[in-house]
Parts: sequence; C-alpha cells; structure tokens
Amino acid sequence: MAVALDALTAKERADVLIVGAGAAGAVAAAYLARHGVHVVCLEQGGWTNASDFPGTKPEWELLAQKSWNPNPNVRAGRADYPCDTSESDVNPLMYAGVGGSTVLYAAHWVRFLPSDFRTHTLDGVGRDWPFTYQDLQPYYHRIDIAVGTSGLAGDPAYPPTTPPPLPPHSISAIGRKVAEGMNKLGWHWWPAPNAIPTRD
Repeated sequence: MAVALDALTAKERADVLIVGAGAAGAVAAAYLARHGVHVVCLEQGGWTNASDFPGTKPEWELLAQKSWNPNPNVRAGRADYPCDTSESDVNPLMYAGVGGSTVLYAAHWVRFLPSDFRTHTLDGVGRDWPFTYQDLQPYYHRIDIAVGTSGLAGDPAYPPTTPPPLPPHSISAIGRKVAEGMNKLGWHWWPAPNAIPTRD
C-alpha cells in the first residue's frame, strides 16, 4: 500500500522509502505496493492542481516560459532551488513537486537506440553500458504496459519489438505538415510513442 507521509501513524513503519516519485519512482512505488510492500514516497514540493496547468488558458505561452518553465532557475517556484549551470552545456529539466518532471515532460516515451548502449565502441565517447538494448527490451515492454503507452509498431529505426499496448494518437494538422516537409527532404519520421493512453 502506498500512502502519503501524513497518513502514517506513529506505529506504522514503511518497508521502502522512495525519494522522488517521478517517472522512475512512481513506477517502482506502484510495483512494490501491488506486491504487498509498504511504500512511502517523499517529494520536494506539493501536489499540482490540474486546473493550474496553463494549456487551457489564453496566456499559456507566457505561463509556459515563466511559471511552468522546465528550468527551476527560470521558474523559481516556492519549492524550487537554484542550479548552477555556469559550467554546463545543458540546463536542468526538473520539477519540484509530486510527480517530478513527469508534470512537464509531455509524455514523450521513446526508447534508446541499440547504438546508444555502445557509444565508446562506436563513437569513442563515454563508456559502453554493461548491457545491451536486447537485454533491456523485455523491461521496455513491461514498462509500456505499466504506463499505458500508445504508439504505432514497426518503426524501422528500431529492431523488431513487441508493439505498444495501445493504439497511437492521431497526428494533428501541424504534425501532418511537419511529416510532409520531412517526406520532401527524404528524412525518416515516425509517430512517437506516448505515455498517454488512447483508451482505458
């Protein structure tokens, strides 16, 4: 059973404490709780009310660039803390609150490519992972089921795999226009999988 910290009584003890219930922590908490483990999740920041999301408001573009920016240095919310990025080429993408960065990540649910596990061998960069895409593939499928991934099977950029458990979302008018442009350039494109279920 997963419970909020304030729901625990003085006599109750958790078997597992998960710090940060974002994409990884939430899945781990759900899995453990389903198997009878008493789990407590700690988050930095509170719950986000869905009515606060800017997507339905006329000023959504302004809100997305300030109050909902993925960079806490820009967003500067009450639960945020500054990150020193002066020596980094990459800004943080994080959210201090229940759900962590899943509140901001748009549910884009892509896998690494097989070559991503062998960057040292193939490109002389970093280190190779101690396992391969093929080793991880069954777990990718399990997580697809757990989160309700929607997508279209058969992307030739990846090895053959089990199809996503749910059908893909439709492509918007803007997406179709982008696809037309990529077709003219001879670029490969594929409807990306999403951790947004298309049906129950």
